[in-house]
Amino acid sequence: MRAGDRVEASGRGRGAATGNGEAFRLVEAGGRLELRPPGEGGRTGIRAVFPPDSRSAPGRSPLARAFGKRILRILDPTAGLGADAYRLAESGYRVRAVERHPAVSALLESGWASDRAMGRIPHEIAERLEFLHGEGLDEIARIDSPDVGVYLDPMYPRPRRNKALPKRELQVLRQLLGEETDATELLDAARVRAARVVVKRPRRAPPLRPDVDFALSTKLVRLDVYMNPRNMGSGGRGGSS
Repeated sequence: MRAGDRVEASGRGRGAATGNGEAFRLVEAGGRLELRPPGEGGRTGIRAVFPPDSRSAPGRSPLARAFGKRILRILDPTAGLGADAYRLAESGYRVRAVERHPAVSALLESGWASDRAMGRIPHEIAERLEFLHGEGLDEIARIDSPDVGVYLDPMYPRPRRNKALPKRELQVLRQLLGEETDATELLDAARVRAARVVVKRPRRAPPLRPDVDFALSTKLVRLDVYMNPRNMGSGGRGGSS
């Protein structure tokens, strides 16, 4: 997609259209695309920016600990704006990040190209990380080697009680994409093909599947980890976790 395109709000899950027909707009600003919601006039839209804001040291992040040292490559089939994919590449993994919505994928491609051209991305991270537009289930089905991890960050369910609003990027993405409807389908497929699957959830939300092997929690989120030793090779980056 390109600047000037109108984007219909629709559900991200298969057959889950939830929008009301209002159009978002892709606009070029500051050398990259941004997505502006309807009814907000000239307010700045959301964009993909690299490196993303991060307050944790890469090697000690809960996300890196959840995948451990034996995982070599990670597939992220719910890339969103790419922040977690970047952090995983920053932690030393080779990451293939897939986004199915064409407008969000356009934001990723534009932001990644712009920040690489500006010299904001270290060469070693750029070599380890790739973004592409596609279906996550298709990419999961192509996993054919050991020591591969899958990272799932489905759209969070709406809170039952009034809480502080999430940051603007998440508000806009939820407005555009609607509720996820195939998160468990992605998880089930990934558990067959991958050695380890990590699912990001709100701290108090139930797991997508109850048989979690272990979980790591921060103040805001919980990382549920599902392991399949049959898909683990004998290599890795040293040690285990």
